[in-house]
Amino acid sequence: MLSDAKKKSSSLGKIGELKILNVIDLGRSSKISVNPQTKLSEVRRIVREEAVRSVAVVDNDGRLLGIITRGTILTVASSKTEAVAGSLAEQPLVTLRPDQSVKEAVSLMIKADEWASPIVGLDGRFLGFFTFDDLISLAANYCKDDLKDLVIENYMTKGPVAAEEDEFISKIWNKMRELRYAGLPVVDSNGRLVGMITQYDLISKGYSRIHLESEAGASRGPRVKDVMTRGPIYLFPWSTVYEVVSLMSRHGYGRIPIVNSSKELKLVGIIDREDIARLVTR
Repeated sequence: MLSDAKKKSSSLGKIGELKILNVIDLGRSSKISVNPQTKLSEVRRIVREEAVRSVAVVDNDGRLLGIITRGTILTVASSKTEAVAGSLAEQPLVTLRPDQSVKEAVSLMIKADEWASPIVGLDGRFLGFFTFDDLISLAANYCKDDLKDLVIENYMTKGPVAAEEDEFISKIWNKMRELRYAGLPVVDSNGRLVGMITQYDLISKGYSRIHLESEAGASRGPRVKDVMTRGPIYLFPWSTVYEVVSLMSRHGYGRIPIVNSSKELKLVGIIDREDIARLVTR
């Protein structure tokens, strides 16, 4: 992780102690920003290639004007080539101060259903995003022993919302927007886990304005199975929380499906960044 965070957390090792850090100690890893005149096509490329959820829009002095998220990009018609970052930027639901504690930040972000929020200085300058990914990576490094003593079953969401592989993308995108989910596990007709579908999958494959695609007529667009990531990583109810944070930290996963066995692959739960962030700052 970051050197400042390492210095402050070198004496840590217990769940919850990470909350004494300030967000600026963790929030310097993602500082991607664009100017208001940047074209939508360039913003889309950045989000796709850098695999980030949000991009800051700043003025010539580095002051934050707004942010553009994956969800925003997906709602803009691909034919709208004249769109620029300044016209798409939205005010963040949560804006953080550099000296704000991780515990307070996590509490505000969970209430707003956000996992990436901009840090802004007193002068209005954008300093970076504080993300649950940053927190999870630090927890994987410094709370290993504690996390190995905890099992997923006590922290996962049971009976999670899932997409069926034969459903149309337009329907699933509307569901993801309504529930504010960045991704969903995908099951077959027997309830077996067969994949994951995320906002990143949609952007990386060039989809846009999905919520306006018609589901009428003979051609109703692509199905989930045409877009989803197959062979998803999964864990079991008896797996440890350390296994979760390790996978999330190494691969950037935002959520991991939980199945009953490697043979049946019946989806029984899901654990995501928010669950882990809440746990390590309790």
